[in-house]
Amino acid sequence: MKDWKYFLYIGVAFGIFIALKLASPKKYDWTITYSPLDKNPYGAFALNELLPSIFPGQEIHHSHLTLYEIKDSLKKNDNVLIVSSGFSADKEDTDVLLEHVGGGGTVLISAQYFWGHFSDTVDVATYDYFFRGEDIIERKDTAALRFAAFKMDTTTEYYYRRDNIHNYFNRFDSTRTTVIAKNDRGMPVTIRIKWGKGSFILNCTPLIFTNIYLLARDNHEFVTTTLSYLDLSPVQWTEYYHVGRMESQTPLRFILSNESLRWAYYITIVSILIFIGFEMKRKQRIIPVIAPLENTTLEFVGTISNLYYQSAEHKNIAEKKIHFLMDKIRTKYWLNTNVLNEPFIIALAGKSGKPEDDVRALINLILAIQEKEKISSEELIDINKKIEKFNNK
Repeated sequence: MKDWKYFLYIGVAFGIFIALKLASPKKYDWTITYSPLDKNPYGAFALNELLPSIFPGQEIHHSHLTLYEIKDSLKKNDNVLIVSSGFSADKEDTDVLLEHVGGGGTVLISAQYFWGHFSDTVDVATYDYFFRGEDIIERKDTAALRFAAFKMDTTTEYYYRRDNIHNYFNRFDSTRTTVIAKNDRGMPVTIRIKWGKGSFILNCTPLIFTNIYLLARDNHEFVTTTLSYLDLSPVQWTEYYHVGRMESQTPLRFILSNESLRWAYYITIVSILIFIGFEMKRKQRIIPVIAPLENTTLEFVGTISNLYYQSAEHKNIAEKKIHFLMDKIRTKYWLNTNVLNEPFIIALAGKSGKPEDDVRALINLILAIQEKEKISSEELIDINKKIEKFNNK
């Protein structure tokens, strides 16, 4: 195959890339995913591993479906778990939640922000204090959470970065709400809202459920206690409200979801495009370089001049030189060359810018040569030098 070398280059480049990726140190991805499959700092792999010990013998279902889509598979006592940066369910999803909780189910939603139809229905809202307040400059980087419920050890504190837990509930219906946990400012971060026969457990610090905090110190105790407010029943964990429908439903989606495979795919596509670009060039035989025809006019003139010179035709050569000079004077300076007298010399010196003495010497030599029948080679050389001196600037 004549184009084997292109495929060889692509294969070598692909192999080098894979080797470098395998040899390079693993880099953490700090993207907030809350995914039960993500082992990076802000994934929820540790939470997924913790759930079976909190709900022993119960099934843990994962999906990327909306609440409305799991309505038919949602049993009466099932727990619903949602961890997201923000939660804004529409009317259909909110109706499913209200019906499920009203019938005795329990729902835990952890999100920094609540808005939309659900927020208006249960009358709840959060406030972000991180970039507000008079103590923004003196504020410590570390913040603490503690439980506030009755008969609980409210002295134990769990520490987090303040810029990760900077929200609290600033609006809720106090007649049906119980505060479960507060931050170090005394503001509620976890609340329980009674609704019909069941209840909503709402939390506004979702990052506490991620790997980086669950594996730090005793923070898993805070999460475990929070989840204990759910019933000992199967758990329906939907990721739709944070990442949407991100399941790897096709091979290409699976490739693009993995960083190494994604870059390998991109390099392959680019290499193929480069190969196609080279192959699109029109292939043809090499066109030989043909040297242009040489200008032999100067050689011809030189040859003729040598013939005159070798034949001692000095007078003939000098007359031709004089003829060309007179023609130049007529065309360039617009002077009549029929009479080479003193007025002509003065006019030529003035128009050409040459010294008057040099012009007079040249004209006198021309007149002297014109009167002779023959001239010597020295006289020919002399007239040639004077003409060239006159022509030069």
